[in-house]
Amino acid sequence: MRKLNMIEAVCLIAGAGIGGGVMALPYLAAETGFLPAVFIMLIAYFISVLLHIMIAELSIRTDYSSELLTVFSRHIFRNKTSLRSAFYALMAVTLICNLAAYITGAGDILADLLGIPVIIGAIIFFAFAASVIYLGLKRVAINETVALTVMLVILLFFVWRTFALPELQSLSPAQWEPTPLLVVYGMAMFSLSSLFAVPQAASGLSGEKKRIKTAVAIGLLVNLTVTIVVALSVLISANPVTEVAIIGWAAALGGITGILGSLFIVLAMLGTFWSISLQLSDMTKEYFRSGRFLPWLVATTPSFLLALLPVAGFLDLMQIAGGATAVVVACMAVPAYRNAVRGVDGLLLGDFGKSRVLCGIIVVMYLLMAIASLL
Repeated sequence: MRKLNMIEAVCLIAGAGIGGGVMALPYLAAETGFLPAVFIMLIAYFISVLLHIMIAELSIRTDYSSELLTVFSRHIFRNKTSLRSAFYALMAVTLICNLAAYITGAGDILADLLGIPVIIGAIIFFAFAASVIYLGLKRVAINETVALTVMLVILLFFVWRTFALPELQSLSPAQWEPTPLLVVYGMAMFSLSSLFAVPQAASGLSGEKKRIKTAVAIGLLVNLTVTIVVALSVLISANPVTEVAIIGWAAALGGITGILGSLFIVLAMLGTFWSISLQLSDMTKEYFRSGRFLPWLVATTPSFLLALLPVAGFLDLMQIAGGATAVVVACMAVPAYRNAVRGVDGLLLGDFGKSRVLCGIIVVMYLLMAIASLL
């Protein structure tokens, strides 16, 4: 039931990564110019592919585990109970708060779109998202495929409407100032992050190493392509370029695009929600050695209850903490990876996968991402 085909694995990775970062990048790219931003995005893609393939390798070397608790317990914590518990607690708190932020955001959008109270919008989003998680990895992958397909159709419609405008704006000249470029890099890395989805895809493609590597590269390439297309379309149509790009973009295009833009954002939130919630469910199942119901309850109900509380400022802070946790996970993956591949042949990255240079590059580039988030 957990077996995935290639399209489902690709969509699982791509759907988890398409989110707020995609719609934040055009605003940042307006400061650097389009071509410098694309250059930085290509660097971010290359680094992201390397790290995500390393994560996939870790899953393979941990009996195709779909969650990171088992991976890090075996390869970095050495099954020490205290470290294992601390990692689970940290991940559970930050992931629950991230999920609550998605429920709150989607509830606001659905309330505005359907003319219903915000709490009803949050309930609708949560009920659908949580029910899919209960059905497991295969169902999540199928729904990610459908959601991503709809998102790409909406994006194509937006692009068509953009180039049908009677007048397009000129792209701003290239600016190679280090600080704006670093900020673009940090957001591009965030946009291309599918750390939780990769072990899920690897688990679903267990026994098919070449297809796992291909799914990672193509899934992140879909994210990169969407990001570049959105940035170009927004920069030549929206005036001004808004911080959430689709707002200014839809305003410039008019008509039904406002409704479709809201639908696009909700679907993007759904994809990320499914990936995060499924990761938390799988980690909880492994930590407590329990059946399906308790992990599903932990991965869904606390975030919904938190979303109902008037703690928006707290959620904003926890989203930042969640981003920091992603950086920590990325950096933890490097020593875990080194331990996992020591004396092993047949790696996804070949002999280069054993290189200390590779690990050094990944650590430095993710530390740059952390610095960029502070800027």
